[in-house]
Amino acid sequence: MQALIHSSDGFIIGSPTLGGHMPTQVQTALGFILAEGSKTKLAGVFGSYGWSGEAIDDIEQKLLDAGYTLGFETLRVKFTPTASDLEKCQIAANEFAQALKKLRKNRTVRPPSLVDAQVDRTEQAVNRVVGSLCVLTTLPEGCFHLTQAAAILVSSVSQASFHPPGMTVSLPQEWAESLCLVGDRFVLNILKEGSPLVRQFQQAQRLGEQQLATLGLKSAECGAPILLDALAYLECTVESRMNCGNHWLIYAVVESGELLQTSGLTAIQHRKTSS
Repeated sequence: MQALIHSSDGFIIGSPTLGGHMPTQVQTALGFILAEGSKTKLAGVFGSYGWSGEAIDDIEQKLLDAGYTLGFETLRVKFTPTASDLEKCQIAANEFAQALKKLRKNRTVRPPSLVDAQVDRTEQAVNRVVGSLCVLTTLPEGCFHLTQAAAILVSSVSQASFHPPGMTVSLPQEWAESLCLVGDRFVLNILKEGSPLVRQFQQAQRLGEQQLATLGLKSAECGAPILLDALAYLECTVESRMNCGNHWLIYAVVESGELLQTSGLTAIQHRKTSS
């Protein structure tokens, strides 16, 4: 149950009302859901009753108090569902599916509820640190074609110095062990808000030859690819590195750069969890 909830984007939970309460099995399932921790999932509630609908109301209220968003108006059926009730169920299912699609397409940061803040105030605070979404590309030793380059989406990017202009980039430890060593050169492709590149690079930590082959590319002076659909790019040389837990912090001096598009905002990463 916990694994299913953890891997889902949304769920619908239902219950009969027996003696004014929900059955033990439903209480247990609801407990798993509330303990799962992620309140970004879309939820729905349905149920049946004879004389009163306390179980349905209880489930709905507990989910709302926990910060969940409901994908349709809660369905309450007295005794046996009629043809009209079943039609309402079909409509609710369609509403839920459309709301789920919209949520996945245009997911925004939800203001933290009181329950969220109580779960981990420190994590919630760290999550408010945002960074620009960029694609770091570099051409490993022995590779000569642009589509053979290594590429990774990075969001912990910041300007660290002005004279000379320098940038810091945080990279996963396993990725930085063999790439971006001192003296290596790379290209930082700054992505544009709303660009399809954001979604494409979010789907893979590292793009292989076939994925890069579908993109518009040109070679930087260091040989690494420049993404022609990026907002801008910077060509950098690694000057120092520092081990930071499960990441490496790379400091690099900017050698050159260019604005590829004169309009548009930089894509920003809003993290849902600081871990």
